[in-house]
Amino acid sequence: MRSIGILGLVAIVIIVIIAFNSFFIVDQRRQALLLQVGRAVEAYNEPGSDEAGLKFKIPLIQNVVTYDRRNLGLNVTDIEAYASNQEQLIVDAFVRWQIDDPLAFYQRLGTEREARSQLDNFTNAAIRNALASRLPEDIISGQRSELMDEIRDNLANNIAGRGIEIIDVRIRRADLPDDVSERVFRRMEATRNQEAEQIRAEGDERARLVRATAERQRTVLLAEARQKSEQIRGEGDAKRNEIYAEAYERDEEFFRFQRALIACEQAFTEGTRIVVGPDKMGLCNDFIVQARRNGTPG
Repeated sequence: MRSIGILGLVAIVIIVIIAFNSFFIVDQRRQALLLQVGRAVEAYNEPGSDEAGLKFKIPLIQNVVTYDRRNLGLNVTDIEAYASNQEQLIVDAFVRWQIDDPLAFYQRLGTEREARSQLDNFTNAAIRNALASRLPEDIISGQRSELMDEIRDNLANNIAGRGIEIIDVRIRRADLPDDVSERVFRRMEATRNQEAEQIRAEGDERARLVRATAERQRTVLLAEARQKSEQIRGEGDAKRNEIYAEAYERDEEFFRFQRALIACEQAFTEGTRIVVGPDKMGLCNDFIVQARRNGTPG
């Protein structure tokens, strides 16, 4: 009886061990690859899927390898590269990557450590190739975005087939050695001054064109305005003469009286001498006499 009890206890322990080894949990931050005799038979919780949770495997026959599902980072520091003019640069870069195919990753790389090692080598090569076609001043100042896109594309092509997606590559530092930095910055300053002079000359030329165009338009507008004013003045004079003619036809005496008043008003100005003027115009006579006196030399 005692031996039977021991055997039963052993059997229970074995069953518990088998049960514990028959299940595994896939964390939501991880992805799992189910292996059977070293060959992958199924993947769980790959990027783009939602398969985290409790899973089943055959004990002793199947085992599980897990990889990180999140975006991963890699610092690549102190890369010695040469620009197109053979001047040396010291570059630090940062790579953002993800395991997007765990089966290909397992078959080609196996571990994240090996992946990081290969990524480091490929990133070094991609950065050196990209910098070799550019001048130091372009690398330092104006073309960082275009340069990083080129490095990312080259790195993605080189690492293709290994189950890795390159999300982004960023150059954090691209420094020149002290012995060449002053020369490069002087060359950059000369280039920028030349560009500024060219822009200034183009601006002056455009300003001259704008001023010339404005002057032509001003001349045309003034000529048109004078022509219009002369036309309006002529039409006004014609209308005035027409009104005078109509007034003269209606009442000749009143018309002569109104014209005499106008002559009096004009003649009354100091210093004006009336050579010929109306006589015997009633109220206007006093104005005429005074105007004549004002215009008579002393």
